[in-house]
This record gives sequence, C-alpha cells and structure tokens, in this order.
Amino acid sequence: MPRTIADLTEGTIVYLDETISGTTTHVPYIYLGIDESDNARLLRYYAAQAKRMHSSNVASYAGCEADVWLENAVDGFLSRFDEATLNALVNTSISYTDYNTSGDGTVQLVTIARRCFPLSYTEEGWAATAAGSEGRSYLDALKVATGQTGDYNAKIGRSSDGNAVGVWMRSGYSAANFRFVGTGGNAGYSNASGGSSWQRPALSVAKATSVSPEGADEIFLLPDGRRTTWDVSATMSLGQSADMPTKAKLILTTHNITSATIYACNNYADASPTWVQVGADGTVTFGDTKTADHWELGVKVIAVGSTHDAWVGEPALIVEYDEE
Repeated sequence: MPRTIADLTEGTIVYLDETISGTTTHVPYIYLGIDESDNARLLRYYAAQAKRMHSSNVASYAGCEADVWLENAVDGFLSRFDEATLNALVNTSISYTDYNTSGDGTVQLVTIARRCFPLSYTEEGWAATAAGSEGRSYLDALKVATGQTGDYNAKIGRSSDGNAVGVWMRSGYSAANFRFVGTGGNAGYSNASGGSSWQRPALSVAKATSVSPEGADEIFLLPDGRRTTWDVSATMSLGQSADMPTKAKLILTTHNITSATIYACNNYADASPTWVQVGADGTVTFGDTKTADHWELGVKVIAVGSTHDAWVGEPALIVEYDEE
C-alpha cells in the first residue's frame, strides 16, 4: 500500500541514493520526525565529510563555509542527489545561537530557512541555552535508529567505516567557536576554522514524499524514481453465456504501456481455465471444452508500463458463438 514519509515511525532508516564521481550508492538516513515547520526531517546516518565551519574563527552559521557547501547543488553536498530527490527537499525554518549579530558579543537566536544543515544543540538533545531553543529534540529518534539507550551513545557520529568522529552543530558557543558532538557523544566546542570535525547533514523533506510500501525489506525515499518499468496486470470475468463462445475480438484501452501479453478464455468458471493468447490483431479462437455448468468469458492482461501511472482499461470482447 502506498505511503509517505510522514507515515513512518521516528527512528526508521530510510535509504537515499547519493552519487559521487559517477558511483551511486544507497545511503542510510534516520527519519527524525516532523519539525516545527511541518516538514519531515532526515539525518544522514553516517557523517559525510570532515570539513570546517568557517574559513576564519567566526561562529555565525548563515553564509558560513559549511552552510554554503551543504546547500550547494552544483558541486557541494546536494550535488550528490538526482533531480527527483532535490525536488522533494523543501526549505524549513531552523534556528541557531549566534554571538556576532549585535557586534558586541551578545548572544542572539537567529532563524533562517534551509533544505540542508547540521543539527543544533537542542535538536541533539541538550537543554536550551540563554539564547533559547534551537528546535525540538530528536534524541528519541536517534536512540531508536542506533539501538542505544544512553543519551551520549545515541548521539555519537560515525564515519562510513564505523569509527566515531566529532560532528559539528550549527550552534555557536562563542563569537569564535561552534559546538560539536564529541566522539563520546559529549558536547564540546572548537574554533570555527578547525578542520577535524565532520559534517553530518540533515535534510528537510516534503511530508507528501513517497517511500517504499509497508512490508518492504528496505525503505527508500522516492522508490518509483529507481524504476524504469512498472508491472501492470489484471484478470477479470466478462460474463457468462449459455452458448459456447468460439471466437472474439478484443477492445482494450491502455495508457503508457510499453508491452503487453493478453490472454482470453471461454471457460473462466473452470478450476483451470484454458487461456489462449490474443493475437496481434486482437482476435482469439477459443477451445471447446469446459467443466463448469456454463461458459464464462475471461481476460488476463500482463503488461509493462513506462510510468508509475500506467494502466489498462476495462476490456471488451466482440464475440462469435457456436450456432448449433
């Protein structure tokens, strides 16, 4: 049954395709839930890259080096995604602590709109500072996704090889220092120009974005975007007859069907109907045996569509009957 990302349980792992240097891989993300702007939030399970926040020691997130790289769809982080994934991303409101806006080092809470960004101090699960809350805590979702019950263990960021790494937060600690999640899940801070911590991107996704149906072994964002064909099939009865149908001409409307094999029978009521393939001209000649007490017409369509909305209409048969 079709479903959207908003139908998932917080902490569910969702896979997105990322392409780097021509190689595409399925990358796990954590579904964090719905944010205050009513958008879905995903967090990359593994940190993406060691990268500084700012070229100098200025801990203001908007317009910093990391902010520009994460939002860049040409040669930055967002360039890893195809057009369908980029179209599913939406701007959402995020807040961060900044000590530089007033010019005198006074702490301020700044709100901006972004599609891709690091989590904040409060979103990682720590209490709001004097500046105020930078968003709701997603710690419970992190615990579900990692299987960890302790706060610190659930917050640890890791590279793709499983090693713990420091992970930047977008929250300023002072005019020159950003906060980060340490390798033990603790909160630390470092110069904005430091290059040892990693970027662990979060994505804002439209709530109506489709995901794999319930029961799938792995859940993908935009699963239809990974397919080039769609199976379309139907089997149905077209009614009973006292006389034996001998031949028929099929009338069938289709939409975005690239190929189809169609069968018809005149003994659909039998336990094992005798299916006869309909010819390229739409005609079919039936057999002359049945086990049921009446004749019944049936049609079976096995088709391949070129789009997710491909369909076959209700078939009709123009029938000739045995005149005896």
